[in-house]
Amino acid sequence: MAQVAVAQTARRKKMQGLARKYIKEYLTCKNDFDYFCNKYIKIEIPGQDILLKPYERQSALIKKIERERNVLVLKSRQIGISTIIQAYSAWLAVFYDNAVIGIISKDFKEATDFARAIRGMVEKLPDWMKPSKGSQGRGFAKRTEQSFILTNGSKVYASPVNPNAPDKTLRGKAITFLVIDEAAFIGYVDQAWTSMVPALSTNQMHAKKAGVPYGTVILSTPNKTVGVGKWYFKKYSRAISGDDIFKPFIIHWKMIPELAQDPDWYKTQCELFDNDPRKIAQELELKFLPAEGAFFSAEVMEKVQESCKEPIEKLQLFNGEAWVFAKPIPGRNYIIGVDTAPEYGADKSAITVWDYQTLEQVWEYQGKLKVLDFVKIVQVAAREYPGVIVVESTGGYGNQVLEQLGLTEISIMLYKETKGPQTTVPGLSNNAKTRPLMIDALYSYINQYPESIRSERLALELTGLVTKKSGKIEADTGCHDDLALATACCFYVRKYDPPVLIDTNRFVNVSKELLDIVDYNNQTSGDVNQLVNEEVLRKARKHVEEKGGGFIDIMNMYNRE
Repeated sequence: MAQVAVAQTARRKKMQGLARKYIKEYLTCKNDFDYFCNKYIKIEIPGQDILLKPYERQSALIKKIERERNVLVLKSRQIGISTIIQAYSAWLAVFYDNAVIGIISKDFKEATDFARAIRGMVEKLPDWMKPSKGSQGRGFAKRTEQSFILTNGSKVYASPVNPNAPDKTLRGKAITFLVIDEAAFIGYVDQAWTSMVPALSTNQMHAKKAGVPYGTVILSTPNKTVGVGKWYFKKYSRAISGDDIFKPFIIHWKMIPELAQDPDWYKTQCELFDNDPRKIAQELELKFLPAEGAFFSAEVMEKVQESCKEPIEKLQLFNGEAWVFAKPIPGRNYIIGVDTAPEYGADKSAITVWDYQTLEQVWEYQGKLKVLDFVKIVQVAAREYPGVIVVESTGGYGNQVLEQLGLTEISIMLYKETKGPQTTVPGLSNNAKTRPLMIDALYSYINQYPESIRSERLALELTGLVTKKSGKIEADTGCHDDLALATACCFYVRKYDPPVLIDTNRFVNVSKELLDIVDYNNQTSGDVNQLVNEEVLRKARKHVEEKGGGFIDIMNMYNRE
């Protein structure tokens, strides 16, 4: 009997030791998704199951979801992003009671595959980690093709959007964590989303109070800017501009070392897409391709989006953000486009700054703010990048900016529009005469210099420009063109009404452009205009001495006092 008692005690201690070990491991997994995923999540590959082992960018995505809660993912195809979201969904369902995960996919098969993948991950976990035994096996109370319920109350539902009743998508489900997979390819997703928002926000609020992880993840490769892909394009554009609750997260296949270092992966993918340049640009290179009726061609927009760079600096200025792409170069002249909007309207106030000589974008601002605050930002841009300030003056808001700038030391930089033989007025009017020229200048320069664009915000606006039935070129419904208009102002002045610039850093020299005009005048007219030229140069030097730089209305200078 004594030996039996000793054996039982030993077994009990061993069981207690195992229990403590499992409890510790369980808590470690619950508190560290990355640890759990590396050690326990198995995925199916031909012939066997293997551990997932997330790569760096996959782990970074999960950390962003846990931090931001609402994340919009732009991704290349076939790089494992859906897989890591499935793993996170499995972790959430197993370790938290009554978590409700909703999956929206583009069709029945995709929805079924997504739910089945999550269920498979749960099934492959060790029994001690799963919830208690249920009627459908260890941990499962119910399971179907597109849903399952665990014995801890957690649920997973997957569904496509029914085109006949998109507003009924996942209706009645208390979703706390929502995934919209391949959102740019789901028809009527905008209506489904609108109908879900009220209940979703309430359920997520309850989850937050209960300490249950929650959030919404929208993920997709790009699609066109109109039609089925329009909702995702608008969401992504808003996320990039900081106007949306969703935070952008980009995963290009080159960010994954295993793929970037594999010489065959990209080649194979291209072959699977029949080496179609448009499909490759969209599915692998993350390019939003313009749809039929777009102002710019797909080829040009690919080049524009390819040229975009991450700003070297981002500055929060009032209720907006300035993006810096290049520091000012002493002695260079810049051209600054300004489009003003009311603080509480749908549009934003925007500034774009370009190197006058190279036409490279160097600075940009976009935001919603008071006009007087916006004037301060224009002044910041002008002091950093001196040259010509082109303010779109149609309507009262642009005129307010002009009036305020006219009272400052940078008033000399304001572009002036000729209204008569002896009359110039600050600002650029957007009217029936100038608008076609502004659009032409925008079109010609973007087509000629697509690589000059640096801002993704601007690139997306240009991609979203369409030709309306009226023939007017503007942003598609629900999109914006504030930065595009500011850019068009710059390009119009540079192409059709270029001012003669004075070196604003060295206020003692007459500009090269002015000397070129004088030289050309001498070449074409001999000595006839020698006295006139001398008079113009005298006035130019006087202008610099009295006003400290800026630009000179050269045509008026040829009218003698």
